[in-house]
Amino acid sequence: MRQTNPALPRFETANSHGELVSIQYLRAFAALSVLVTHVLQWPLGELNFAMLKTGRLGVEVFFVISGFIMTMIAGDGAFRPQRFLGRRAWRIVPAYWAATLLVTALALAMPSQFRTTVPTIEGLIKSLLFIPSLDPKAPLLLLGWTLDYEAFFYVVFASLFFLGSELRTLVLCALFAALVAIGISLQNPSHVEAFYTSMSLLGFCAGTVVAQLYRHGWLKPDSEVTHALIGATLVLLAAFYLVPWDNADRAPLPVHLLMTVIAVGIVLLGLQIEIAGRLPRLATLKYLGDTSYSLYLFHIFPVAAIWALGRRLFDVQQPFAYVACSLVAIVAGVSFGLICHHLIERPFLDASRRWRRAAVPA
Repeated sequence: MRQTNPALPRFETANSHGELVSIQYLRAFAALSVLVTHVLQWPLGELNFAMLKTGRLGVEVFFVISGFIMTMIAGDGAFRPQRFLGRRAWRIVPAYWAATLLVTALALAMPSQFRTTVPTIEGLIKSLLFIPSLDPKAPLLLLGWTLDYEAFFYVVFASLFFLGSELRTLVLCALFAALVAIGISLQNPSHVEAFYTSMSLLGFCAGTVVAQLYRHGWLKPDSEVTHALIGATLVLLAAFYLVPWDNADRAPLPVHLLMTVIAVGIVLLGLQIEIAGRLPRLATLKYLGDTSYSLYLFHIFPVAAIWALGRRLFDVQQPFAYVACSLVAIVAGVSFGLICHHLIERPFLDASRRWRRAAVPA
């Protein structure tokens, strides 16, 4: 049964009305999980796969949320693809370009501080246009690979503008499943081939399916279902951390599917609790969710700076120094992200909101 409330949640700005608070909370959770992962991993000599899984799960939650939100804001029927892509570009491009230009400037000014980031004109252009490349390196921003997937998802989603919501979800899931199947079957694929056939596409598909469950009212305020969902998510989460994952570049298909299912479970659980009216209103967590995009993009700069300074001043392999520097890096990463939100991201969001109001006849 379709929900009777015609007012769809909005997710564009920090001050939008009618938005799902659980989604904003989960945005905060995803951004902070990536931030904390980078903070704790940065000074370690070897890759810690438990930390890798934590950060990667946060990214998967982001992908599921993205699929959910795009399905919700696109509405029931056809939509205007130019307007959709224009709003998406206005939403993500300014802050991403700012972060990309910042890392480029820093890499040129302090090349010794960057192990793998060697800016080139071609690499910068590809980074700004969301084109993945191995040589020259693109994206130049460490976290830019997730934005390349976002941009690809937006383009494919917009190309299905003429379909109704349910059929659009079905076709999109079929297309992405086919791409993933091709990626699994390819022998020695190129970097671009591997990128666009990656299992990372599965999170977006899962998010569109969750949106359909929500739109049709199939998520009910049932305490037994909520408790079962909590138990299942915890069991799967424990399994996720126990199963082996020894390749930082690519997770085995079963592990990736498990990660996607957990991300879906987390999003479903948040929606279930909110539908049941049991989700507390936490202003700080809501604010962190509203600023999560800038937290995600910009935290890496102060985190790198804190650890570079910490290594010079202390033996960061000692537990006390490691914990102290980690706490400072977390505070610095959150603070810089919030500053960038208000100075870079927020002005564009406010301008977009003013333009939409001006377009409505008096």
